[in-house]
Parts: sequence; C-alpha cells; structure tokens
Amino acid sequence: MKTRLQALNMTTVAAAQQSTISRQTWHKLLRADIDEARISTLIKVAATLETHPLSMMRIYFYGNPLPQRCTKLGDNAKIASSFIADITYPDNSIVQVGQHFEKIWEIVNMGTAPWIGWQLQCVDEHLSVHSVAGSEHYQGNGVQYGLLPLQNSIPIPATQPGEKVRLSVQLRAPDYPCTAISHWKSLNECGDIALPNVTGLYCMVKVVAL
Repeated sequence: MKTRLQALNMTTVAAAQQSTISRQTWHKLLRADIDEARISTLIKVAATLETHPLSMMRIYFYGNPLPQRCTKLGDNAKIASSFIADITYPDNSIVQVGQHFEKIWEIVNMGTAPWIGWQLQCVDEHLSVHSVAGSEHYQGNGVQYGLLPLQNSIPIPATQPGEKVRLSVQLRAPDYPCTAISHWKSLNECGDIALPNVTGLYCMVKVVAL
C-alpha cells in the first residue's frame, strides 16, 4: 500500500480526504495493525489506490501474517514483490471482441534476493464454449470465452533488489461481450510459484461489440 501511494504521489492526508476514511485507520492499515475492517472500508481504499477491490480483500484476509512471515524469511533471502502500476489497459478498460492487445505491468523487487531465471506464467483455466446449432452465436466451432494469452509464459528480466521491471504479455479478447480477466504468477528458476500466497498480476477488461 505504501508503494502504491508513492506511485500515485499521494500523501496519507490526501488519501484520507479522498476516501473519507480517517487518517488513523489509514495508518493502521499501512502498519497491518488492524484486526477488523469493514468491506466498505476496503472498497474505499481500493478506489483511492486505483486498484481492484478484490486485491484489497485478498491482502486483508490473507495478508495480515505477511509482515511476520517476511521477517522470518529475511534470515536468509526474502522473496517479495510489489505492484506499482498498470502501464497499459488498467482495470475495466474497453476492448473489442477478438481484439489483440498488449498488457504491461510495472512491479518492483521488494525482497533481498535477485530474480534470476524467473518466468511470468498464466494461471488461467481457459474455456472453449460450443454454441448449439441454431443459436444466435452458433459458428460451427468452439468459441473463445476468456482472455487468451498468445504465450502462456514470458521471461522476467534479471531484477535486483529494489529494481523496477515492466512485464508485457500479448492477449486476445474473447468472442463474446463480457468482463474478462487473466491471472499471472511468477515462477522461480526451479519452476515453482515464487509467492504462492500472493494474488499475483491480473488483467481485467470489458469486452464490447462495436
């Protein structure tokens, strides 16, 4: 959250004013020193940070133990990353059915170990929807329903602690108007998910027929 505020050039005072949440609550959230928060509060925080509410809920429900966990990992090499910004196609961007587009995220290595030999892997379960003959969508073959990556994984450039990196993937929008999402996670040099308890990156767009 601190990194996101910095990326938005926003102070805690400004965040409190924009979200109508008290500065005291913001400070507690930033310190992960809050035992109970209303869903409405998390939604306001997400709107202020220009991120999806689901991300905030996952951080809140699963992220409270992370400070202690990171401290323990720090005895050797802490693995941590932080989202900075959607460089292209932020949440709920409009794309056309069947459109090819490039999604770019910017993240930073917040740990003490370099990322070498890492990959960014799509973790979606892709569906092919078959329409019944005679229906308005029937085309005689499988119809893509969901964002389709042109590559299921891409290499992550070697990234030292504290360094930022931009990650780019090519996607194809589905054949139906809908809201579609694609999830991606980092794999280490052994092919294991580097941060299994972290949401990872995602692209969420609104697909329309023009």
